[in-house]
Formats: sequence, structure tokens, C-alpha cells
Amino acid sequence: MNKILHVYLAADEVAFNFNSSQQHLLQTLSPGWTVILLHNEAELLRALPDIEWLDTWVFNEDWYAKATRLKLIFTPAAGRDWIMRDPRGQVSVTHGTFHGPMIAETMLSLMLYFNRQMPTMLALQRRHQWDRNQQQNTTLLGSQTALILGYGNIGKTCGRYLTQLGMRVFAYRRSVTAGIDPESGAIYIDGDNLEAHLARADHIILLLPGGTQTHGFMHRDYLTLMKPGAVVYNFGRGTTLLTDDLLWALDNTGLGGAGIDVTEEEPLPAETALWDHPNVVVLPHSACIYADYLALHCAELSRCLAELPN
Repeated sequence: MNKILHVYLAADEVAFNFNSSQQHLLQTLSPGWTVILLHNEAELLRALPDIEWLDTWVFNEDWYAKATRLKLIFTPAAGRDWIMRDPRGQVSVTHGTFHGPMIAETMLSLMLYFNRQMPTMLALQRRHQWDRNQQQNTTLLGSQTALILGYGNIGKTCGRYLTQLGMRVFAYRRSVTAGIDPESGAIYIDGDNLEAHLARADHIILLLPGGTQTHGFMHRDYLTLMKPGAVVYNFGRGTTLLTDDLLWALDNTGLGGAGIDVTEEEPLPAETALWDHPNVVVLPHSACIYADYLALHCAELSRCLAELPN
């Protein structure tokens, strides 16, 4: 008898909105399972008493009381912001781990943009100026240094992309203070050496989770330590690099630029100065907006389903 997986992945973003096409794909990839698509929250709430396995973006704490048969929640999301914990401690959550290549490619696009002086070149283009000397001080990424703050699954993938370019990569992760990551060749550093590495990195990539421990982590003192011309990127949570601190650093230190995929408030308010700063690229939390997103999720989820005990 087939097991039943209920899927409630409704989203405004087309790339994240699970529809009948993905339902068919997941059904094909998961023999022995029946995939039931739920289209809205009302359908989910009505089905809760019968659901054993659920794939969803969100789950509220008070829903657990109604979900008496629920065994496991899957979610494509890497962050732990939208699935509340089961107060009874009976239902575990499996998060997506497939985001690394998408974020790594977005990271590389921004690194290349800043490294090759594209803000300057686009300004010259708008003025119809032909100046071949503007990029004369550009150096290859392979000769540069990157520091990744928050070195989980996504960080490892980003580290691997960068070391393959020849970059020297340092990784900060609280649970690992020394050694080399065998998957990427990144060099682990501890908190005592963080300031020294902030001062030597050409590119600093934030992949930190949200929460009280990381709120304002990349503060003004750290931003001041960055070497002149260095660039900071944030793909973690917007609260780890506060807008006022970033704008202050851009205008008062030698910070070369910022590539921002996440912000304190989302959507970013229209009046925020980040929108118009010449050395900032603002992305609308879109580092993982790819046509491949749900196909990658379905492939990973099908493997998880195949590994569940009968």
C-alpha cells in the first residue's frame, strides 16, 4: 500500500510555488508514494488530522495539536524561520540542503561584478565614454582571499567554488576552530583570529543564521577592519548586517562595495538609501530564485522518502 505525502508549498514567487507539474515529477521520482497537493491553508488545516508526512513552507505551533498522526515535516527551506517546533517534541523537521550551488553562483556573479569594476564601467557607458584604463588595477579572483562567516552546507559549497578558482578561503564556524575542510580546502579559523582575517580578506561572505546571537554581528567595528576596497556580501539573514552600519561604512571607511541579498526589513523600504548607493547591489532575497529550484527539491525529497523505514 502506498504511503501518502501531502504537499503544501504555495508561494507568491513562481519559482517556489509547487504546482501539478512538480507533483507529477515528485510522484514519478517516488514509487511507493502517493503525492497529494494542497492548494491553500484551508485545505491543509482540513487535512491535518490525516497527515503523516508533510512537505511545507510553514507550520504554526498550534497546528501540531490537530496533526495527531503527523510523523515528519519536510521543507525546502534551509533556514529555520517558518517551521515552528513541535511543543510535544514528537515531530522532527528535515530542511533542504540543495541550495549551495544556487547561492554560490549568485555569489560569484556579484564578486565578478565588483572585482571587474562594473559599477564604474556602467557609469562610463551611460556617459558614452571609452576608457580602457579603468580596469587596469583589477586582479584575478584566483589571487585573492575570501572569508566565509557561517560555514554550514551552503558555506562549504561556496568555499569549494572559490577554491576551485584558486582563491585562498578562510572559514568561520563556531563549532570548528582549526584545520582544513576536506571538501573545499577552506581553512578554519577561530574567534580569536577573526579580526585579523577580516583585515586581510578581499571578499567577506555572510551566511549566518538569524537570531539574538548573530544580530548585528557584522557591526561597525568589524566593517572598519576590512581592508580598503574589500567587498562584503550577505546571503544569510538581514539582521546580521544592519543597514545603518553598512551605509555608515560605505561612506566613512574604505569599503569597496556590498552585495546584499537579504535586509533587516523585507521588502526593503523604497526610501532606504541602499537602493541608490553607487557601490551597492540589492537583490530581493532572490539568490535561490532559479527555474531549477523545485526540481532540485523534488530530487532531494525523493531520496529522503526512499530512505524512510517501511
